[in-house]
Amino acid sequence: MKITNTQPGPRGVNTINGPVLVDPGQTVEAEVYEREQQHIEAAGWFKVSGGYTANPPEKSEASGKTSGSDSSAELDELKKQLAAKDAELERLKADKQPTERDELKKQADELGLDYPGNISNAKLKELIDAKLAEPSAGQ
Repeated sequence: MKITNTQPGPRGVNTINGPVLVDPGQTVEAEVYEREQQHIEAAGWFKVSGGYTANPPEKSEASGKTSGSDSSAELDELKKQLAAKDAELERLKADKQPTERDELKKQADELGLDYPGNISNAKLKELIDAKLAEPSAGQ
C-alpha cells in the first residue's frame, strides 16, 4: 500500500516491519496490518491507497492452544516453579552470615554515624575509629 504524509511535519506510521518516519509530502510503500487502519484514519495525517494486510493470528492460535485448561495447567506449573524459587531464596537469606560490611554498618548505626551508602569499607572503618577516639564516645 502507499502512504503519503499530508502534514507540514514528519509523521510516523506503524508498519509490519516496524515504525516508519514519513516526511511531509513523501509517499512510502509499506505493508500495514488492518489493526492500524483505525489509528491512521483517526489521526488524519496520511493519504492511503491500497489495501491493508490481514492481522496476524493471536499468539494462542499460533501456538496451537485450543482450550483454557492448557493455559491454566501451564500457569499452575509456573506458580509451582515460582514458589520453589521463593522458598530457595528464603533459605539462602536465612543461611546468610553477616559480612564485614554488615558488621561495620551495624557498628556505625549504633554510634549514630551518618555515612553515604556507597562508602568503602576502609573509609567506614576510619569513621568508626574516629568516632570511638573522641573523648565523649567512651563515656
